[in-house]
Amino acid sequence: MAFKIPTQAYTGSIRPISLEKDGKTVTVGGETCFPFYLFEGEMPHFPKIAIEVPDVTPEDWAEACLEPYKDVAGDPVAWAKKAQDVYKADIIFLWLKSTDPNDLNRSAEEAAETAKKVLEAIDVPLIVWGTANVEKDAEVLRQVAMACAGTKVCLGPVEEGNHKQIGAQALAYNHMVIASTPIDINLAKQLNILLGNLGVSDENIIIDPTTGALGYGIEYSYSVIERIRQAALTQQDERLQFPIIANFADEVWKSKEAKTPDDPLMGNAENRGILLEAITATTYLLAGADILVMRHPKAIQLVRNYIADMAGVERPAQISIPVEEEEAASLEQVAEAGIPEVAAQEAPPPAAPTKPAQPVTLSAKNLPSGMKLQIDIAKIMDVPVTVGGDYVLTMVKVSESEEGGITITQDAMDTLSAFWAAKKQGLLPGTFVTLAEKKVKAEKELPVEEGRAVKAPAEVKEEMPVEEKLEEKKREEAKKKEEEKKEEERVKTEYAKTWEVPEDTVGEFKYPKEKKEDFSGKQVEVLGASYEGGKPEDKEDWRQKLKNKDEMVQYLKTALRYWYSTDWYGSEKRKTPA
Repeated sequence: MAFKIPTQAYTGSIRPISLEKDGKTVTVGGETCFPFYLFEGEMPHFPKIAIEVPDVTPEDWAEACLEPYKDVAGDPVAWAKKAQDVYKADIIFLWLKSTDPNDLNRSAEEAAETAKKVLEAIDVPLIVWGTANVEKDAEVLRQVAMACAGTKVCLGPVEEGNHKQIGAQALAYNHMVIASTPIDINLAKQLNILLGNLGVSDENIIIDPTTGALGYGIEYSYSVIERIRQAALTQQDERLQFPIIANFADEVWKSKEAKTPDDPLMGNAENRGILLEAITATTYLLAGADILVMRHPKAIQLVRNYIADMAGVERPAQISIPVEEEEAASLEQVAEAGIPEVAAQEAPPPAAPTKPAQPVTLSAKNLPSGMKLQIDIAKIMDVPVTVGGDYVLTMVKVSESEEGGITITQDAMDTLSAFWAAKKQGLLPGTFVTLAEKKVKAEKELPVEEGRAVKAPAEVKEEMPVEEKLEEKKREEAKKKEEEKKEEERVKTEYAKTWEVPEDTVGEFKYPKEKKEDFSGKQVEVLGASYEGGKPEDKEDWRQKLKNKDEMVQYLKTALRYWYSTDWYGSEKRKTPA
């Protein structure tokens, strides 16, 4: 009897949502099963990748991350075009970083003009992202919505504190919104309800649950995304049946591990950063993310191949590499290919002196068929080289030739032959010291006295008395505090700005409430299970609404806790009363 994989039928599904640009549509969502569980349901639209484009030259990016975009840094239009044309972005993610009040604090008008230029230059959908400053984002995204009128763009982050301002503009100009909440399923559902009550249609909402990087809270983000997707599919929770965006690129590349330069223990900095981003991306794919915000082209290629492999479809074409990167690429291809082992041979009898052997030029064109380099080539001097069992960090002496190639000297080839001979005999790990290295070492020693080499005495620095050290430390701390105080005053002076609250055009809502008893026996009022939108009251100034904000938030939280406190909804019970 043939084995049949047991399957589970899900009663819910994710809403398919389309991002548009000039007739080109990118659709996400539509799943009727968990990520890549294609034996249980369908994934009609596989996850898409949005490439991040900052509106200013990033000064805090890791060098390896900025390298692919150095020729377009500082020009968001050219950056977006390169991301689209060269690196095949599904979506452009324009980050208006310069509008941060704690940084350049550029005006909303400047940001809107940048967004409009980028939108006109690309052929793929556009997401415009603010700085997560509630007041400034409300001002900036309002201008962006007006500047991009006529073409649907996606605005974010939309938070509880500014959902009415941004949501109203999205309604007026037919834009989409990204509902952003801080890693909490209850708050995510609450914001979706509030946006729906405002009038934003379900086809224009994407969830941003806030995501961390690998090693920096990724397990919390993963858990929340997983619970959101579980509630949507198995509990038919209509307020959570939206596609999810994972915006983690900045979190990955600002981590200490991504910025640490090449290190013997941690390895190559570029490869380390690429793998950090790729592994973070695949983790969120498995949790249920539909849109991934990424940076490095090589990490993007890895993730695209992973999606294709998991979906059982053909891998996409490799990302084309610009001309200036061809030489580096050829060396990488060589690095994937092994240096043949050099058999240990007995030393031949002394021969007549001959002319020194000419250096052998190493390039992709003249390598022997099947030859493979398993080493990282680096410029080194004649110093002892410590090698490991299966990996050589720096083994050959390398110099750049006039023709632009790489040459390996005969001495380096002799050293390499000795390495492979020792490896075959099982003598590794160990240290190889060539004659040239011994000569350099001998020159650093003083003349021999009584048959023993005497080394120069080390310099002895006079230590500062303890009292003076303490006084010096106090002076440094006082100076640091004074500088911090001056900087704080400067920021307050330069960035002080008042925000005029606009008139409310919608009014407050009355929600249908039911009196229930929670698991602790406490009487609570919760929203009804009908998801009714509520009825708007008379219009009023938003200042009055802000006074009642805390009461409404507490009310909604109590209702949501009741929904997810029972075994029927698949969530763990709360240990304390609501």
